[in-house]
Amino acid sequence: MKTLADRYVIVRELGHGGMATVYVADDTKHGRQVAIKVLRPDVAQSIGADRFLREITIAARLSHPHIVPLIDSGEADGLLFYVSPYLSGGSLRDWLDRERRLAMGDALRIAREVASGLDYVHRSGFVHRDVKPANILFADGLALIADFGVAHAYRDHGFDALTDGGIAVGTPAYMSPEQASGETNLLNRSDEYSLACVVYEMLAGEPPFAGAGARATMARQVTEEARSVRLFRPETSLATDRALCKALAKDPSQRFASTVEFVEALEAEAVAVRPARTRSIAVLPFVNAGPDPEMEYFSDGVTDELIDALSKVEGLRVASRTSVFSLKGKPQDVRAIGVLLGVSIVLEGTVRTAGEQMRIAAQLTSTDDGRLVWSQRYDRTVGDVFALQDEIARTIVDTLRATSFADLSEPPPPRYTTSTKAYGLYLRGRFAWNKRTDEGVLEGIRYFEQAIAEDPRYAAAYAGLSDSYALQGDYRSIPVNEGFERAKAYARTALELDETLAEGHASLAWCLFIYDWDWDGAVREFRRAIELEPRYSSAHNWYGFALISHGRVEEALVEGHIALELSPASVSIRRSLGYMYFYARRYDQAEYHLSRAVAMNPTAEETYRVLGLVFAHSSQFDAAERTLREALELPGAGIYSLATLGYVLARAGKRADAEALLGQLHVVARHDYVSPVSFATLLLGLGEYDEALTWMERAYEDRRGWLTYLRVNPILDPIRSHPRYLALVGKMGL
Repeated sequence: MKTLADRYVIVRELGHGGMATVYVADDTKHGRQVAIKVLRPDVAQSIGADRFLREITIAARLSHPHIVPLIDSGEADGLLFYVSPYLSGGSLRDWLDRERRLAMGDALRIAREVASGLDYVHRSGFVHRDVKPANILFADGLALIADFGVAHAYRDHGFDALTDGGIAVGTPAYMSPEQASGETNLLNRSDEYSLACVVYEMLAGEPPFAGAGARATMARQVTEEARSVRLFRPETSLATDRALCKALAKDPSQRFASTVEFVEALEAEAVAVRPARTRSIAVLPFVNAGPDPEMEYFSDGVTDELIDALSKVEGLRVASRTSVFSLKGKPQDVRAIGVLLGVSIVLEGTVRTAGEQMRIAAQLTSTDDGRLVWSQRYDRTVGDVFALQDEIARTIVDTLRATSFADLSEPPPPRYTTSTKAYGLYLRGRFAWNKRTDEGVLEGIRYFEQAIAEDPRYAAAYAGLSDSYALQGDYRSIPVNEGFERAKAYARTALELDETLAEGHASLAWCLFIYDWDWDGAVREFRRAIELEPRYSSAHNWYGFALISHGRVEEALVEGHIALELSPASVSIRRSLGYMYFYARRYDQAEYHLSRAVAMNPTAEETYRVLGLVFAHSSQFDAAERTLREALELPGAGIYSLATLGYVLARAGKRADAEALLGQLHVVARHDYVSPVSFATLLLGLGEYDEALTWMERAYEDRRGWLTYLRVNPILDPIRSHPRYLALVGKMGL
């Protein structure tokens, strides 16, 4: 087809979509180039021309400086077409593909112009339904909205209803939650959400939500909250950040009333919408600036002690150790850190030691604007470290009183040993333990034992030993008896020396829960730990597991979310919340939290293993198998993941493959200990319930912590009424 109605000469194809093809053409009558959109013949035959004609009708009714106008329409050779000016400036999609992120001024100007056009569309009674970078074109630098192919009239304009039968139309990365859910009665705030996605991408370099495919992206639009754009663009004002957050609200009623209001809020001065100042601080890991890398434990210890001291200050929220140490070695703008950890002040510093000499430099920075609030350098001897930590904590509180928070309490002096040598060994032990590896745990045990040899009344060192032996035996394919007996004994010793040590109570509670199956005793100790230190995230996290094991789902999820709020950057706590949602059979939420945990640490095998189970119980067997095979490729991948893969393969109907993996377990068991849990898991997938119960009874004899979740673990659903299962539940006291 070379001409349309003897007036337009086709020059080239510009692009094509699901309904139509767009050409650049010469308008011979007026001597100009135009864009011609032609309905594809196959579409016309299969679904008719009604939608295309409606697009023409809507476009003809809209006349606005920021909407691409309709200048002609008609039919040629049996093909419907309409004509608009050819805009040589390209699209916003082209611009973003070239530069990824736009200058702040350009992004806000484009948002303002598009919002103006959309506001006119909405006041005219229509919803665009496909606001995205590809549909924002430029003419002489001005932004215009194009393509009303899926536009929807929400007022009576005499159109016959062209519903989509609950099918989500539009582009997944820019769909509102209500649009992604297939709702047909969309209002103007749906376009506002889509525009917010576009603005977010202009600033951050990527849309707020993207998944592996259209379905995954749409699910994220419905279930996830967008991360603050300041994580990607720290210089973004608080006003812009808060406006985006509101426009991206899942509930349309929580968004702005119009796109114009949205853009006005985007451009407002930060001071106009500045939130009430949060009384919060993050102590970032102090950097070992000395020549000896082995002194890393000492700089980490200074960080720990300052976190502990400031946590005792009434009225000041301190980001948890887990959260701040997740940022170690990952330099970021303090404004982005403020958003990530939800704090208004950041303390950072360096430690340099040379023999007995020590220099500590520290500074406070505002996360609102990156302004330096205070800085100081201290030259001392290593033996003065306790007094120096007290001095720094007091100075910080005095500075915050003078500049921000007038009514903060004095920091109480922290607990510590009087032996600097014992203290140094304890710091080395915690440094090793926090690696969360077999070698790190064994190294930590040695240092804690040496610290106790220097000071036999050092309660914190006994708590460290308890945590080390519990970690060594917990959730691993090794016998647990000896490790947990020691962990329990050391926790009790720590409490005999210092009954107010929250960590000691939490460590003892975990042993009573996961190993002794002393439910009442565990709850009592968890509550005591939280009473002593309400901001101890691990206590809330572990208490959540104790609650959910007894079916107290809502209470458990509250504790899990408290733990996450206290330690938002903790992979372990994020994974734990995914576990809890899995046990609660809320698989969408479980998938969300576990996927976030994988993104935070792509090398944590356990996260993949639980995510694989979630996929399996959501009947996403391909995703489950893929996830578990990824887990098995990770360094140190263990037997549990192999057994879980066998469970998934069996559930997916790949019985021969599952049986082959069962054979592998038996081969390994000839020369190494294999937890009965691994055999039980795989056999449950194969439907060999009697044999699975035999292994579960062996797990009872081995006191495997997996049994504490007998009542809630979804993989046990097929055997709930089996007499041997019921007998096991009774023996467990559940």
